Amino acid sequence: MKTILVDFSSLNDLCGFGEIARNFAPRLAATHEPGLHFVFVVPTDCIGRFGPHIDYLDRHQLRRQLKAYPNAIDLWHATDQQFRYRRHARGTLQLLTVHDLNYLYEKKGIHLWRHQLEMPWLIRRSDFITTISNHVKTEIERHIPLLNKEPLVIYNGIADLSDKPQRRPSFIDSGSNVANTETASQSSSDFQPFFFTIGQVRRKKNFHTLVPMMKHFPHHRLFICGDNHWPYADEIRALIAPEDRDRIVLTGMISDEEKLWLYAHCDAFLFPSTLEGFGIPVLEAMRFGARVVSSRHTCLPEVCACHAAYWSSSDPEHMADVVRKAINGWDRQSAQAAAAREHSLQFNYDRYTKQYVQLYCRLLGISR
Repeated sequence: MKTILVDFSSLNDLCGFGEIARNFAPRLAATHEPGLHFVFVVPTDCIGRFGPHIDYLDRHQLRRQLKAYPNAIDLWHATDQQFRYRRHARGTLQLLTVHDLNYLYEKKGIHLWRHQLEMPWLIRRSDFITTISNHVKTEIERHIPLLNKEPLVIYNGIADLSDKPQRRPSFIDSGSNVANTETASQSSSDFQPFFFTIGQVRRKKNFHTLVPMMKHFPHHRLFICGDNHWPYADEIRALIAPEDRDRIVLTGMISDEEKLWLYAHCDAFLFPSTLEGFGIPVLEAMRFGARVVSSRHTCLPEVCACHAAYWSSSDPEHMADVVRKAINGWDRQSAQAAAAREHSLQFNYDRYTKQYVQLYCRLLGISR
């Protein structure tokens, strides 16, 4: 019996790492692979959540509990590069999943210098590396010298959201200002047509480029949803003209039910991000038939393939022209929308979990 420790410390975090952990952990716990025994590192309130056949270590007491843990750890899987602690015991294989090297573009000065020392060290100390896209794999091979190991790409999954409840957000119009718009004459909707985007409102998301573009869509609204406590959000608000403040809205955090409603009813999902390791929202939008318009940066063309329209620059007129052409005649029931949905379905957590179990067995020399 081989013991595999999987670090799910981010299980409660409201970010991409947390989303992956919340989908991966229950599926991994449901895997009954002969010869494998799992230990999960989790937050205190998650201990026991996935059944008694799993051993649990509290992320807040990890060092102490590891010393008392009776079994040897054969494989330690750090599911992201931000793990706080890893024991380098003799005989323990180290598997590291790298989601991005965004520090190369976001950090400056001493913070950049620290990451430039730390990340190569973490990668070289690991016996095996996985990445969430070919883009991240290429970044590692380009920027981490003397790697001496080829990363394996295992794409993130996307949760099946089709049968989840939806709820119309309170900030959506339901009134009179719709009646005079062009779109209203073609639709029985009781809300003003809108564009939607979501993510942490940080500079790498490039949301500010959408504000001048919206001058070309006077009958549409734009909802920028997500945690917006960073100063960058104030920069975006400063760009919005007083007369447009009800039309271009930073909503803050929204619920999953509200997010799904927005995917299902927006005229287009806009994603101008410049730094992504994978890009979950674009694939989620495709699940609901939304027209996706994306930047060409980092992994987004790899993940979206031919199922998105792409901006080539941040010029407002160019961006507006791409969006206008993308939504012209778009039908959520069309073959094009169905093809985008089928493409997004390739990225699922059952496949993701199966690939990791296969990798665990291969690294540990277990024949299946």
